[in-house]
Amino acid sequence: MTNYFTTAKYRPHNRKDHRHDLPCLHLKIGGREFETYDWSLGGFRIDDFKGRPQVGAQVTVSHMSYDPDSVTDVNSTATVTRILIGKNQVAYAFNELDEKAYELLEIARKRRLSHLSTK
Repeated sequence: MTNYFTTAKYRPHNRKDHRHDLPCLHLKIGGREFETYDWSLGGFRIDDFKGRPQVGAQVTVSHMSYDPDSVTDVNSTATVTRILIGKNQVAYAFNELDEKAYELLEIARKRRLSHLSTK
């Protein structure tokens, strides 16, 4: 019997937390500010990244917001899990989320429904 392994767009995602593109999160990583391409409680992906961090590199997320008028200071860590070279995107997985970061992500997850209703 032949075993088949499905790849690329035909392979379903096997992730615990569903990624959201709205609302866009604003993060501060190592003194630089980024907007997320998508995010979840498990991690995030940033677009238009200049430079190439190494897979496995750990970063500290010090600020997080989904509303530019309301920035929350957080102390969370994430690890680079993959780099999408053709898209200049970097995917991160959260190692640790402090309580404030977790609460902000939970609120953003609930608020995404109001963002979707206005689109």
